[in-house]
Parts: sequence; C-alpha cells; structure tokens
Amino acid sequence: MKRALVHHVRREQRGAWFALLVFAAVRFAAAPVIRYGQGDHAGDLPPAMWYWPVALVLAYAVISWFYLRRSARLGLGTRVGPYLALGVVLVVLITVHVAWTAMHPGFLAGLHGPSPVAPFFNTVVSPAGTIGVALLLLARIERSWPLLAITCGYLGVMLSSGSLPDPSPWGFPRILFEGGVLLLGGVGLALLRRVQGRSAA
Repeated sequence: MKRALVHHVRREQRGAWFALLVFAAVRFAAAPVIRYGQGDHAGDLPPAMWYWPVALVLAYAVISWFYLRRSARLGLGTRVGPYLALGVVLVVLITVHVAWTAMHPGFLAGLHGPSPVAPFFNTVVSPAGTIGVALLLLARIERSWPLLAITCGYLGVMLSSGSLPDPSPWGFPRILFEGGVLLLGGVGLALLRRVQGRSAA
C-alpha cells in the first residue's frame, strides 16, 4: 500500500512533458533569430547571443510557474527546485562563456578545433546544450526513464549534427531535428501520463 502511494505521488509530481514543450518552442523560435540576428563585425556581440539567456530564463520561469501551480492544486510538494536552480546557473555560465569567447576568439581555441573532445565540448557549452544537461537532472529528480531516453536522444542529435547537411541561414535542419525531439518527447510523455492516470483510476 505504501509503495503504491509513493508511486502515485511521484507520478503526479512529474511534469517534464511541459518542460519539453516549452524548450521545443524556445528551440524553434531560435530560427528567425539565427537568420536575422547575426552581427556584422568580428568581435561584436551579435543580437542573437542575447536571445538564449532571455528565452531560457523566461522558459524556466514558465516551468517554475507550472510546477508551483500544479503543486498547489494537488496539495503535493514539488522537487523541481534543484532543476530550476541548475538551469538558471547554466544560463548565466554559458552566457558569460559565449560573451567572453565572442570578444576573445582565441579563448580555448584548441577545444573548438578538430579533436576527440571538441564535439562534446561544443555541445555542452552551447545554449541549446544546457537544455539537455538540465534535463538529465530533471530525469533523475523525477526518476523517469522515458525522460532520460528522450534527453539522451536530444543530446545525441546535437552531437551528430556534424554529419547533417550544411545548415541554412535559418539553422535548418538542425533546429528541426533538435526541436522535433523535444516536441515529440513532450507529447509522448503527456500521452503516457494520461494513459497511466486512466489505468490508475
């Protein structure tokens, strides 16, 4: 009985489907920013650079609102605080890193060149990569194997982006693949939660 109650509470606390949908929207919305927000001079901070910190902070604020609102409605505590804190910290760190490297192109140049660790490093330190890193923690917090699989798929797509065709000025097809994984993952988790809720009723 106690085990079933714990399982029910954990299921009700899960809301990663909403986070995935929010991040999918953020990823797709980056397309026009990539197309029209690039700087004209080397060493400048392009307008596109400011999209990610603003968009990600707003995304985490919306996700926080969703979890807190649902927690109040269900009368259950939420464990998503560490995830949101990590997300905001990553946004700050990556923003500083991107700004610094834009102003100092030679900074850590060896890690941006052809090396075994370059694809991993470039993925992790990218703004879109921080979404996956934070989702790994959320998968651990919610003890969700499906979310872990979706997150690994998202990071795998990012790591394999070098084998994709040359990107268009809009960032396609990379944005479509990465945003598509998040979108389909969010829809899939939402449907899974509904099915589990009906079976438990």
